[in-house]
Amino acid sequence: MSSGPLKSLSRANRIVERLVEMQSATVRELADDFDMPLSTMYEYVNTLETINYITKGPDGHYRVSSFFLKVGNQVRRNYDMYTVAEPEIRRLADETGEFAGLMIKENNLGVLLSMKKGDKVKRLQVNRTYPGVKSRLNTTAYGKAILAQLDDEEIRSVTDQYGLHPRTEKTVTELGPLLEEMELIRQRGYALDDEECFEGMRGIGVPIVSETDNLIGGIALYGPPNRLDDDSFFGEYPPVVQEYGDIIQGNLEY
Repeated sequence: MSSGPLKSLSRANRIVERLVEMQSATVRELADDFDMPLSTMYEYVNTLETINYITKGPDGHYRVSSFFLKVGNQVRRNYDMYTVAEPEIRRLADETGEFAGLMIKENNLGVLLSMKKGDKVKRLQVNRTYPGVKSRLNTTAYGKAILAQLDDEEIRSVTDQYGLHPRTEKTVTELGPLLEEMELIRQRGYALDDEECFEGMRGIGVPIVSETDNLIGGIALYGPPNRLDDDSFFGEYPPVVQEYGDIIQGNLEY
């Protein structure tokens, strides 16, 4: 028996992911995009529509259906970490007026599980930030807080898998300096993202560990340098984020 993935299932998954990127498309547009015979693409589209993964509009364009919203919300609620952290993330955003979020480690990537905006956030200064978005662990404050919970050999394995490619000119791209930073995070209990993931955004992250879900996660506070100035970034806010992290950790344990 073959242990490889089913080609038809993998292709259907790629079609759904591509349709998300395109927002909407006709069968012809999808067939051209995948360099696939029109008749074959019709089979995929009809099947995906039948199982409610995609839906057809009156203009003949297909979109990914709201079915995935239902699944995503159900998946999030299955995590104790999400259930416990959600109200505290809201309070952290309200107290600081900034952006607060919860990330978990999955397949050696960081997955944003929840995000809240405080009243100072008119719009997110970063693109493609939404629950479910994935990022390399070495690029964000919560990701680095999570990464620091692994030993150095595990960190090497993660970086070998996904690399240390720069997101900005400040991203750490060498293993040696990254391991030094991991040790510093372990000692002080929090991680910093000084415009390493997105230009114009600073973040402070702390780790959260859920024995029930067998998950390592992290919460983070993010804001622009004009509000998260050096006094706030290095002095005022790290203890605040740590306090909320302690509350979440305590609630998970007890």
